[in-house]
Amino acid sequence: MAPPVGTRVLRRALLTVGCFVTTVTLGACANVLQGDGTGGGGASSQPGSGPYDHASGPEDVLVSVRSDGGFLPVQYTLRNTAEFVLLGNGTAVVQGPMIEIYPGPAINPLQSATLDEQQIQDLYAAADEAGLLGDEIDFGEPGVTDMPHTTVRITVGDRTYSQSAYALGFSDDPASGLTGAEIAARARLQGFIDAARATVGDESAPYVPPELAVFRLNSDQSSVDQDLEQEPLVWPITTLPPPIGTGEAQSCVIITGAEAAELVAVLEGANELTPWLIGADPPVYLAFRPLLPDDSGCEK
Repeated sequence: MAPPVGTRVLRRALLTVGCFVTTVTLGACANVLQGDGTGGGGASSQPGSGPYDHASGPEDVLVSVRSDGGFLPVQYTLRNTAEFVLLGNGTAVVQGPMIEIYPGPAINPLQSATLDEQQIQDLYAAADEAGLLGDEIDFGEPGVTDMPHTTVRITVGDRTYSQSAYALGFSDDPASGLTGAEIAARARLQGFIDAARATVGDESAPYVPPELAVFRLNSDQSSVDQDLEQEPLVWPITTLPPPIGTGEAQSCVIITGAEAAELVAVLEGANELTPWLIGADPPVYLAFRPLLPDDSGCEK
């Protein structure tokens, strides 16, 4: 059975963006990483001077790329993760490829690789070359509505730089009301994002999240897809998704440690529409998001 119209439109839009990025900015990926990083994690944190100082802990976020907002189904928003995260110990995590099937997997796949110090320095140099290590850039406001904002956050030494562009990649041309300078700035931002994602290449491995946010949805949020009959699964761990409070859109619980590993294993046999049996309650619908160090957890 085909997915609901709203879901088909959303996925078509996302696939269009992905094709645009791959076709238009692949050259930028190759060029933008040709920075002058000298490695070693040196003493300077001033942009342009290199080497670039950075924290080195596994919970320290050096670079993050996120797309949030816009007119999207609540399930998509709750499941959405960062497009790219680079941690202080060199771990880089990206969103993995999504199979073309509906319903999709219960948890969005992630891939990871470990960058060496030279690669980290090169990525910082690429950000510097793109002008991202400075004051906020004016990327303009294209004449489209209900699109997400893409935000890049980069921490060098003890300073964090944040750059955010609305509808990046959806309408980056003069017909959308953007100036030449704004279009060029958007191209540099997109080039850096593509370069960052390209650091997790063929040697990547599936990333198993140490924590999960589990959202319990109300009937209004899940009823649109209940015409597709699904086999329910029994909730497998002790920690339960709490009931939804009066006046709340959904409830949330963070699953960690051994329970997270057990739940991830069970989710391999589930999909995004799977109903869950919790105790003697009627089946409930849940949304799952793997938590990375840059994630706000249940506050999403």
